[in-house]
Amino acid sequence: MQAITAKRVFLFVIVIFSMSLMVGCSGMEKRPEYRGGYLYYPTALVNADRALDEARAAGKDKECPTEFNAAKDMVDRAYELYMACNTQGAIDMANEAIGKIKALCPAKAVAETEPPLEPVPAAEPTPGLYKYCVTLHLDFDIDKADIKPQFHDDIARVGDFMKKYPTTTATIEGHTDNIASAEYNMALSQRRAESVVNYLADKFGIDRSRLRAKGYGLTRPIADNSTDEGKQQNRRIEAIIDCAFDVTEVKPPDRLCISLQMEFDSGKADIKSQYRDEIAKVGEYMKKYPTTTATIEGHTDNVGSAEGNMKLSQQRAENVVAYLVKNFGIDRSRLRAKGYGSTRRIAYNNTPEGRQKNRRINAIVDCVLQ
Repeated sequence: MQAITAKRVFLFVIVIFSMSLMVGCSGMEKRPEYRGGYLYYPTALVNADRALDEARAAGKDKECPTEFNAAKDMVDRAYELYMACNTQGAIDMANEAIGKIKALCPAKAVAETEPPLEPVPAAEPTPGLYKYCVTLHLDFDIDKADIKPQFHDDIARVGDFMKKYPTTTATIEGHTDNIASAEYNMALSQRRAESVVNYLADKFGIDRSRLRAKGYGLTRPIADNSTDEGKQQNRRIEAIIDCAFDVTEVKPPDRLCISLQMEFDSGKADIKSQYRDEIAKVGEYMKKYPTTTATIEGHTDNVGSAEGNMKLSQQRAENVVAYLVKNFGIDRSRLRAKGYGSTRRIAYNNTPEGRQKNRRINAIVDCVLQ
């Protein structure tokens, strides 16, 4: 009799359990059809299946199959745990699997997909203009932007030049070393650049419409911040002066950047005859000021392989150097060719106009004038 009663109780429990699986209860949902849609499971497990379906629909099973399959195996194990009566363990594993599914195939950072732009010795010139770049190593007190009297003469190099040539405009750039946070340095460099702008306006009468202050903080080092000497070089003010006149008639105070408007045939480095006047800007200038030296930079768009573009830009730069030596008598010791390929774009490469801007030759002339 007891055996029959026990059997009836067991059958009753089975019936109640089966009914709960079929009709569901709080925290339970019917699982996907491919897992047997007539049964109910904890919501976390069903949500994990939904996340897998969404990831599959987004193509992540093809984009990163190893990670996708690992997440799928975790969901399967969660179901196995539940069938083994470990409900909480199954829910925990399902939630962990959902987190992994959401993190599948992360988008690559820009730094991984495109080489960072290296610091350039002079800002890019606007088409039709030249840029004169004056580096001012002004020492400021800690957390201060006040200009000390001993550095007034340095700023006068910029002020006098802009007074002499009233069509010029300038961007005053502030730069720091890497001591303190990036946010702090950005704000400090901006305040210091603004102090120089104010000084030029107040002491030299330069109209403020001709001046712009821009802080770069620690983002554009020109030396290694691991040494005291490097840090000192990075703590600087750059005056980037736009000029719209005959370069051969002007004696710049520091450094000159000339963008040569030259076109090359695809995959070629030969200099076309119509661009000889462009190169003459550099040749005549270096003949007039024999103490100057120059780096001839070659740049390309992103058409072709990175390795091929690097070689092509180097060959184009070397051809310009050879032309300056042969036709203007510039000693080779005063010239250096450097190809950058597509690593220093100044425009987007997704339009013909942008690619044309990126295919360029720059002449960076250092002026050591007596």
